[in-house]
Amino acid sequence: MSKRIVICGGCRTGKTTLAERLAKETGHYLKGTDSLIEHADWSRASEIASYWFDIEGDWIVEGVAAVRALRKWLARNPDGRPCDVCYWSNVAHVDLSLGQHRMNQGCFTVWNQVRDELLVRGVRIEEFPA
Repeated sequence: MSKRIVICGGCRTGKTTLAERLAKETGHYLKGTDSLIEHADWSRASEIASYWFDIEGDWIVEGVAAVRALRKWLARNPDGRPCDVCYWSNVAHVDLSLGQHRMNQGCFTVWNQVRDELLVRGVRIEEFPA
């Protein structure tokens, strides 16, 4: 199992469910970006989360802001990998509000900006649900 895992995607796609299952199976430390939104706007939350990728050890980072955090980490680091594997989904499991739908569109746009760079840097990408 990979040591550093990022789970990102749109609203209501199962990120937290997958993260909790993997954390239980692996014993990895789990950090969710949603907890940052209570105290910071989206831009600041993703900036803070981008520094989590610099932490050594076994961890899982998940949340809607994770994909923007990946973009910020890549912009700040001209080489290296922010994580070993990145799980991605933009398939919601429930009906979304208009705001959630727009947020998912934004996540998809950012994902398209970072996906190829992650692959070039050796990050394994897995789509879920499989």
